[in-house]
Amino acid sequence: MAARFSSAGVEVVIGSRAPERAAAAVRELERRWPSHHLALVPGTNEAAAEADVIVLATPWEGAVSTARDLAGPLSGKIVVSMVNAMCRWGDRFVPLLPPTGSVAVAVAGAIPGSRVAGAFHHLPAGPLGDLDHELQADVMVFSDRRATTDEVIDLVNCVPGLRGVDVGGLGSAMAVEALTAALVEVNRRYKTHASLRVTGVE
Repeated sequence: MAARFSSAGVEVVIGSRAPERAAAAVRELERRWPSHHLALVPGTNEAAAEADVIVLATPWEGAVSTARDLAGPLSGKIVVSMVNAMCRWGDRFVPLLPPTGSVAVAVAGAIPGSRVAGAFHHLPAGPLGDLDHELQADVMVFSDRRATTDEVIDLVNCVPGLRGVDVGGLGSAMAVEALTAALVEVNRRYKTHASLRVTGVE
């Protein structure tokens, strides 16, 4: 996701608890895509939290604790969760439902001073990470504040091939996050990289 934003002209800080991991990630992306001149900066999580918009892209188990540890610098900021909770059950992937019903709602509870939204849950990892492949997908965006949703949709729309779609408030988070496991199964069954399109929306 960082490489996609950067290739669209957005300056991105990649944050990590371990700065050396962030630096390694930036070096790898720059090595893989030298012709794209990516505007990527490695830093700590605290440095990333100074951005205007923060995308939370941790494994689901660490999402709430990461957000809570940064509650101070994240106060008043837009925080976009793209985290999905799911696991392998036998030979299939299934969604996991946290006690709050969704990861995004749990994150919102951990950082009540932030403007929490959800987006980017359904983008297939392969095409997302291939900057020579133009994405063609709708991105479901939810937040309890319409202004926050609008700002996140603007961010989505800056990436060629993506269109943000307002799907309501945080009450939609459980359905949006759980759908990801079904899309993973579609990809496994049909050996493809499926994404979503919402028809009838202008």
